[in-house]
Amino acid sequence: MSATDDGANQEPEEILDVTLDDEESPPQPLSAPGPAGDLLVIDAEHLAAPGLLPTAELGPAPPLKGKATKGKPSVTVQDVVGILNMMLAGAIGGALAWVFTTPFIVDLPLGATPEPQLLAVLLGKMGLFFACAGGMIGMMLGAVEGINARTWEKAARGAALGLGIGAVGGFIGGVIGQAVYGGLGGGSLPAATQIPVRAIGWALAGLFVGLSQGALVRSRRKLINGLLGGLIGGAAGGLLFDPIHEVLKQALRLTGGTVGGGMSRLVALVVVGIAVGFAISVIEQARKEAWLRIVEGPLTGKQFILYRSPTLIGSSSQCEITLALDKSVAPQHAAISEQGGRHTLADLGTSTGTQVNGQNIRTRTLRSGDRISLGMTTFLYRDRAVEK
Repeated sequence: MSATDDGANQEPEEILDVTLDDEESPPQPLSAPGPAGDLLVIDAEHLAAPGLLPTAELGPAPPLKGKATKGKPSVTVQDVVGILNMMLAGAIGGALAWVFTTPFIVDLPLGATPEPQLLAVLLGKMGLFFACAGGMIGMMLGAVEGINARTWEKAARGAALGLGIGAVGGFIGGVIGQAVYGGLGGGSLPAATQIPVRAIGWALAGLFVGLSQGALVRSRRKLINGLLGGLIGGAAGGLLFDPIHEVLKQALRLTGGTVGGGMSRLVALVVVGIAVGFAISVIEQARKEAWLRIVEGPLTGKQFILYRSPTLIGSSSQCEITLALDKSVAPQHAAISEQGGRHTLADLGTSTGTQVNGQNIRTRTLRSGDRISLGMTTFLYRDRAVEK
C-alpha cells in the first residue's frame, strides 16, 4: 500500500506493504467501491490493536438488467423450471402409486354403495391406497432438492422423509375421507356431492405430503408453505380425480376399449401429483422473503430461499445450501443468520475466504443486491422486505 504525506516535515506513517507474486505489477492501494480516492489504510497501530481490522463500507452491487421488483418476488425462467420439476416429480410419484395400488384396488363407480359387510374392507383398502399415493408423491417431491443440487445423500434423505410422512398422512386422509363419505350416505349422494366429499381425503393426504417438505428443512415458514400448498394441491387434484376417472372410462367404452378403471386411475393419480407439486412450489415463490440466486459457477440460476437461521453454506450434504459441484468450497464454508429482520453473513474460518462485492469479510450485514462469492460460486442476495 502507499500513503500521501500531508506536509514536507510530517513523519511518514508506518504502513503495511503488500507485494503480489507478479513482480511486474506494482502494489496497488486498496480502495472501497465508493467515491474515488477513498483508501483503506491499515497501519502498525491497527495491526497491534485487538479486535477486527478496519473495514471499508461496501456499496451495493450493480443492479442486474431487468425490471425492479418493487417488493414483489421476482420469478425467473429458472424458477419456472423449478416449478416444472416439482410438477414432474409429483407426476412420477402418482404413476408409482398407480403401479403399487393396482393389484388391490377395486373400482367403485360414483353412485354405487358397497355391501355393509364390505365397508370395513373398503375402509382399509382406501387407507392403503391413499397411503401409497401420499407416500410415493411425497417421496418424489422430497428428493427434488437433492437431485437439483446433485447431492444424492440429501436426495435420499428427503425421499425417505417424504415417503414416511406422506404415507402416514395419506392413510389418515384416506380413512377419514372414506368414513366421511360413508357417513354422509356414500353412494346414495348425488355424484356432484360425492366428488367434493372424496376430495377431503385427497386434501388431507396432500397436507401431509406438504408437511414432509417442511419437516425436511425444519423451518416453521417452510412448514406453513408446505401445508398450504399440499392442502390446496390435494384438494384440487381430488376434485379432478373422479371426473377424470369417469370421463376416461366412458371414452374407453365408446371406443371399444376395456371398461376397467386402471388407465383412468393412472391419469387421475398423475394429475393429483402434478397439482400437489405445482401448489407447493407456487406457494413458496409467492411467500418467499429473502433468497440467494447463483449468478456464477456450477448450478447457475438456482435459487435458495432462506428459511433457517443460521443457514449453512458449504459442500457438505448436511448444509442447507449444498455446493457439492464446487470443489473449492469448504464442507461448512459460511453461514447466514437472521436477527431483527436483517441477515448477516459470516465466514467460518475458511482458507479461501468469503467475499461480499469483491471484498473479503469476516462478518457482514447483507443488503439486497449484494454479491456473495465462495470458491467459484457467486450468489446474488435479495431481500423482499428491503425492496418494498
